[in-house]
Amino acid sequence: MPVVTTEMELSAARIRILPQRYKHFRQSVWQNYTDIGSRALACGDALLAHTMYSAALAEARKEEHIDYRLAVSFSHVAHSLLLMNEPGQAANKYLKALSIARCSAGAPTIFEIMLLETLGDIRLTQGHLRLAKRHLSRALALREKHEQADSTGCIDWESRAKLILKLAHISSEMKQTDEAIALYEKSRALSGKSAF
Repeated sequence: MPVVTTEMELSAARIRILPQRYKHFRQSVWQNYTDIGSRALACGDALLAHTMYSAALAEARKEEHIDYRLAVSFSHVAHSLLLMNEPGQAANKYLKALSIARCSAGAPTIFEIMLLETLGDIRLTQGHLRLAKRHLSRALALREKHEQADSTGCIDWESRAKLILKLAHISSEMKQTDEAIALYEKSRALSGKSAF
């Protein structure tokens, strides 16, 4: 067996041996495919990441019960599609991840917030202002509810302010001037809180 010297060679070697080595442990196979996809993404190889994330998705689909891993896999595939400049397909995968996350007991609320924010950003770049506003408004409502329920009392004022600023921009683009101004002022007030 040849000596593996680079990170990409290591990833390629793992790809070759994964199916044989972990045949009976689906969660391990899923985790390894996901890890390789993340590593490929970190190295800037979106195509390899997409291939590995798709393999992880196939593994997650084999499970009898729908769980959080399926939502994560759809999200990873969506992210790789977004990096490959396929926003329409990415949005569809993010929507699937979102619907699974909402039904999965193990999915953290912050994951759902992240999915909604990403969907809002995609729709905004596509020019679908109403959809973007719907996704971002839902993300804001969830973020506020989640942070109120958080026992540590941590509030991410900066993220909330950025989200409200995006909503102000959308309202402005939709010619809803009064709403845009109110949202802008609210964003500015929250930005001031994050400085403390």
